[in-house]
Amino acid sequence: MDWTHKDWTLEDQLYSPKRRIDNKISWQRPHIIGSIISAKMDNRDVEYHSLNEQLFYYLLELDPEVIRYYVQPVEIAIKHLDSEGQEKSWMHVPDTLVFRQKQIPLLVQIKETPEEQSKTFLRCNRACSLHAERIEWKYQVIYPKTLPEKVLINLKFLSQFRKSRKYYEQWIDQVMIKASYLEGVSIIELALSFSGITDFRIILPIIYHLIAKGKLGIDILEKVSEQSKFSAVNVMNPFELAFRPGGYLDEVTQF
Repeated sequence: MDWTHKDWTLEDQLYSPKRRIDNKISWQRPHIIGSIISAKMDNRDVEYHSLNEQLFYYLLELDPEVIRYYVQPVEIAIKHLDSEGQEKSWMHVPDTLVFRQKQIPLLVQIKETPEEQSKTFLRCNRACSLHAERIEWKYQVIYPKTLPEKVLINLKFLSQFRKSRKYYEQWIDQVMIKASYLEGVSIIELALSFSGITDFRIILPIIYHLIAKGKLGIDILEKVSEQSKFSAVNVMNPFELAFRPGGYLDEVTQF
């Protein structure tokens, strides 16, 4: 599906957060531990209340193929029988709904470890899976903390460079041109190639920004540093690997 030119007005209303996070009544609601400013959501604050959610949102922000995502997007009725055999229900709120280019919507539950297999979890899991199937979405349970350690390090590092700075504009085209004919050199070597006209430390964050935006390629399975070698030809966004069948995100998901 092509989501690139979609008007999101309706989805913004339909999938607004269903479970508000508020420390003032923390005995009723989970604590917010932070938020990120989301470029995918028109620079809105996206709140998270676990480090797993933070890591997953970093991944979504860094993947150019992710067009939009919504946190706590829907309420799903979980039906059960009480001790007297009467049917009861309560509302479960999955963590995220992801719209990724050329893919059907992905409903996501984010968990700490695959060992979380309580009856409540399994009941919610089945209800979410049936809900997604019914409306032609895909459903996954994801365990971000079990991603390869170097991937987690890179997510945290590159997330700092998501936002473009005003001065980047005057350099980006020049960096991309140089990168195209310095293919295969290290990040620091590319930055140092500008020493004749500016301080290389001005160029370094621009290079990391281009990697974070998927304009330059990098081996995401190795720790990103100044010595990392980049690719400017036939670039595949490193975070694309997370969503491809057989990619490293497949190894930490449950269907």
